[in-house]
Amino acid sequence: MARAKTDAERIQQTVDDIVRFTRALPDVVESTSYGKPALKRGEKLIFALRDPESLSMVCSFEDRAALMRDHAGTFYVTEHYLNWPSVIVRLLNADKKVLRAAVTRAWERAGAQARTRRARARPTARRR
Repeated sequence: MARAKTDAERIQQTVDDIVRFTRALPDVVESTSYGKPALKRGEKLIFALRDPESLSMVCSFEDRAALMRDHAGTFYVTEHYLNWPSVIVRLLNADKKVLRAAVTRAWERAGAQARTRRARARPTARRR
């Protein structure tokens, strides 16, 4: 008979799964954010481990509101995050499909931000 997994083992399994999933997306690199392990798309943060039980993930304020409304046991913010476009994920409560969808949106957002930054940095051609 298989032994029941501990909370720590379930959390680690969730971390392993979301890291493996995210690393398979184009342009994703391992990095750090404020000294914590993180995954980024280029230089743009997707998510970072916050502590052994949660991660912080970049998202729009609209996505954050929807995630917190629809999955209140998983997604939340602290006062520190109120004015930042990000959300905290309780890994123990995370549904794999929901978390993967949220990470995909964060990855897409990071790509859009990088494209916007590059476009602004490009010198415009002068007409004669």
